[in-house]
Amino acid sequence: MFTETEKIAGMSTNKWIAVPTYWTYPSDAPGEERFAFDHPTPLDENGTIQRMLDSFLSLEGRFRVLIVLGVTNPELNQRAHDKVTSLLVPYTDRLSIYLVSAVNLDTINNQLSDPILDLVGYGNIRNVQLAVPYILGADVVIGIDDDEIVDDPRYLEYVDRYAGAEVDGVPVGGMAGPYFDRSGEYRIGGAEDLGALKNVFLKKNYFMNEALKKFMAEAGATGIVKSNVAFGGNMCMFRDTIAKACHDPYIPRGEDYDYVINAKMEGVTFFFQPAMSVVHLPPDSTGSQAGDKLSKLISDIRRFTYMQVKMAYHARHFPEEQFDRDYLMPYPGPYAEETLDLPAHGVEALDEGYPEFRREGGSPEAVVDEAVATAQAKVKEFFDYRRQWKTALAEMDANPELMSAAERFRV
Repeated sequence: MFTETEKIAGMSTNKWIAVPTYWTYPSDAPGEERFAFDHPTPLDENGTIQRMLDSFLSLEGRFRVLIVLGVTNPELNQRAHDKVTSLLVPYTDRLSIYLVSAVNLDTINNQLSDPILDLVGYGNIRNVQLAVPYILGADVVIGIDDDEIVDDPRYLEYVDRYAGAEVDGVPVGGMAGPYFDRSGEYRIGGAEDLGALKNVFLKKNYFMNEALKKFMAEAGATGIVKSNVAFGGNMCMFRDTIAKACHDPYIPRGEDYDYVINAKMEGVTFFFQPAMSVVHLPPDSTGSQAGDKLSKLISDIRRFTYMQVKMAYHARHFPEEQFDRDYLMPYPGPYAEETLDLPAHGVEALDEGYPEFRREGGSPEAVVDEAVATAQAKVKEFFDYRRQWKTALAEMDANPELMSAAERFRV
């Protein structure tokens, strides 16, 4: 149901669902994992991708599917490409499926004046998810992860509902919806108990829950609200947004929330729509985002340190792009405060949350120092990259040679 404050511009006609899938060595023949992903599928297993595709078969409306393949070591590129192809082939008579991996990505890169597409790290993989559909004329790209199912046949209707729309005079540049776990819960279990903590890293799940509760309530069951909440496995970006905003290749995790910040720097606003929901069924979790680990905390220290440095750099060098920081509250806004001593919080979080790390020879101070140094070294590279992104996307727009190359990704 639309209100008089919403301008409806019609349905998107060229829809893509883009899915990253991550693979690693067979469980009985492990090897060096050079690139870290949360739960890559061993090559001797089939993983969850077919379960996800089964759910797509019930979706109403026309769409195409792009699978983007990442691996933990480049020596697995061909084996993983062949494995994933074998899992996709049974669906090609019912779904229009494309597969891009390191085996065939250069088909696109070789035709760009600046071959910026890569498959190392979450940000790069997400950018390939946007670029390939963009080449093939996508009006909207919907990010879904391979450990999810879309159980509402009307899901695409919720995407179409606000394509090209304005809400209270603000153009909808993209949208996100909630994850529900197998119990129907969208909140992170146990996060309420963290509210009294002082350390921002140990309190992260509390901040996330507060944001989710706030926007679920403000939007209502079938409404929409301006929001920075973003889940890479349930968000959509419209064509104009993709042309302006890229994912950050240098952020170690949290590339989804970070994308919304990058888009806002370009004047693009995201919204949250509770009806646009998916079911998240990660293989190593019994509930929504259960079970924080030391490696995840270290990644969060690197991530939020980088975000704080990036936003401070942006404020100094791009004052004309500034926006109200309240847009980032209640999460991840607290981490962006320039007056917050994130390095001190990082050391404290490692000592308090994982005291064995120091006892076993690890140095929380070294982790934090490395995070700060990396952030300071990489932040300018991002703003160079976003300029390169706009140039590359302009080259991709309605380019028949690139379209022909991308069509060869069809399985």
